[in-house]
Amino acid sequence: MGAPVSAAVSAAAGDPAGGAVPRVIEDPADVPFRGQTAIRLVPDLGIASVFGPSQRWRDEGPGERLLLVRPAVGRLQVTLGARSLACCSRDALLVPASRGAVFDAMGVDRIDLLSIERERLTGPLAALEPGTLRRIGRDHPGLQTLTVYAASLLRGLIPVACSELSELVRDHLIQLLAFIVLDPTREADAPVPSRRDLRIQALKAEVEQRLGRADLSLEAVAQAQRISSRQVQAMFQAEGETFSGFVLGRRLDRAMQRLTDPADTRPVGAIAFDVGFGDLSYFNRTFRKRFGLTPSQVRRIHSVPA
Repeated sequence: MGAPVSAAVSAAAGDPAGGAVPRVIEDPADVPFRGQTAIRLVPDLGIASVFGPSQRWRDEGPGERLLLVRPAVGRLQVTLGARSLACCSRDALLVPASRGAVFDAMGVDRIDLLSIERERLTGPLAALEPGTLRRIGRDHPGLQTLTVYAASLLRGLIPVACSELSELVRDHLIQLLAFIVLDPTREADAPVPSRRDLRIQALKAEVEQRLGRADLSLEAVAQAQRISSRQVQAMFQAEGETFSGFVLGRRLDRAMQRLTDPADTRPVGAIAFDVGFGDLSYFNRTFRKRFGLTPSQVRRIHSVPA
């Protein structure tokens, strides 16, 4: 459920009609856990990442809701009446009725959360006793899927462009949580991707999102992922390539896709610019080196006769 604060999210402007887009929230009255800032979808679909949460926070929301909370690092404890339960980095706490619950954070710099109003709960979620508390392990396959899905939504990697999609996304989140609740000790049927594998996937997804933009750089991707430029380079080198080589390859592949599409009749230069090249001669040279043909030759081969 985690999502680093990125320039792309901060700069997003204009809500799609009826859809939902990520926004950085800084008004203390709107940030859960009295955090310094948060990312959530607008309109709110229940997921958020809270940065710089306070050490103690009491949920005094106007209505009763279910909360699933997950600290990125550190220790998070919830106390509800006489019951108390704690979890550590990347594990999660499930609080079926969180109003009045007190959360104590130790060494926590980010809390990811899913909030669902009680009246929306159905099936196994509605059957949860309001006073119970549950811990969900970080290796639960449902929690891992929910985490990646929510993070992709909060980073704008999954567009939600209309009200129908907003409701589908809300239903998906509820269904994923129901899957977790039905079998809280479930183990994956296949090997779980390592944290490093998930990180390199996130880096590549960041590149894909920025591929046609002039601000695509090693530094920009590192900042968006909240790691150092040296770490980004090291992860790509561990894959047997460099960051710049990966970006060039993806831009050339995307250009090839568009040049071989008979419906795309734009000039070669326009396609080169659209996929991120600022120098047409460099584009022609690297394209021919990779594919053995010039962009113009590819265009002629795949053009549809009039």
